[in-house]
Amino acid sequence: MTESRGVRAGIRAILANGSGRLKPARRCSAAEARAWYGPRVHDERGATDGGTPAGCLVCAGTRRRPRFRKGGRAFVACAGCGFTRVEPLPSPEELERHYAWTYEQGPYAVFAAADHVRTLVARARLAALRPLLGTGPILDVGASTGSFVAAARAAGVAAEGIERSERAVALARLHDLPVRLARLEDFAPAAPYAAVTAFDVIEHLLDPGVLLARARAWLAPGGTLALTLPDGRSAAARLLGRAWWFYAPDDHFHYFDRRTIVVFLARHGFRVAHATSWRKPLPLAYVLAAGAAFYPRLARAVAPVAGLARRLGDPALRLPVGEMLVVAHPA
Repeated sequence: MTESRGVRAGIRAILANGSGRLKPARRCSAAEARAWYGPRVHDERGATDGGTPAGCLVCAGTRRRPRFRKGGRAFVACAGCGFTRVEPLPSPEELERHYAWTYEQGPYAVFAAADHVRTLVARARLAALRPLLGTGPILDVGASTGSFVAAARAAGVAAEGIERSERAVALARLHDLPVRLARLEDFAPAAPYAAVTAFDVIEHLLDPGVLLARARAWLAPGGTLALTLPDGRSAAARLLGRAWWFYAPDDHFHYFDRRTIVVFLARHGFRVAHATSWRKPLPLAYVLAAGAAFYPRLARAVAPVAGLARRLGDPALRLPVGEMLVVAHPA
């Protein structure tokens, strides 16, 4: 299998159940939601049918509105602040099995093997954050195969990581990178960190507040927390609706925007220094392969362009895919 075919296969697995069309999501009624989603959804008045966690994670409001259904799960928004979450959430056991599968034979096996892409993104993140990191030490949470840890250490920053996927940790250790197999709830560092980073992590967590509580405990006074995450009010999210690539209900469970993430961090003892859109540098051939996977009708048209991009050295583009970069400090 060529790399471009492997990328397409991986992205198709992540984005299963997407429409593949540039079609905004239509807001559905409470009656439709009950018919489609079952009883685990609040209606507009805030009534609850058992099993749904009470209160918005951001504003504690109880009035919610159904947005759409994808991959067998409901996407439900807080009627007060707009924070969106997936319901029902998987169990911890289901999530552990999913993490194991996705690195062994699922879509992230493809991305874990794309060394040049991960290295390019890690170096860009480091360049953006370098003035805040000093010489460390820093902890990268959800370090995956250790690309950011490697980039930081190459730049003279003391860095280590934690990761819950055994496969990803094994790949990191092949390169002698200090990435440990550990869960957020269990990890206990020997000393405080100057910075904690968590790139593309918070949206994956069943309880994102755990990350913030643990990071606050791990940071030295005046330390820095840096996050990247999907921006639910980005131009890409608004344009694509339910077809937005980050609406992946088996992997992403919580959708903040630049306003709600500031409030959420404040509730957990952090003051946001800045929250801004973030454009990942991605090789053109990789982007075209991803586009062909997500919009199959474009596959034939982009194939020759992807070939030309590779012949031209596969230039990297900074694309507005709908992510944001957030930097915060303990309040």
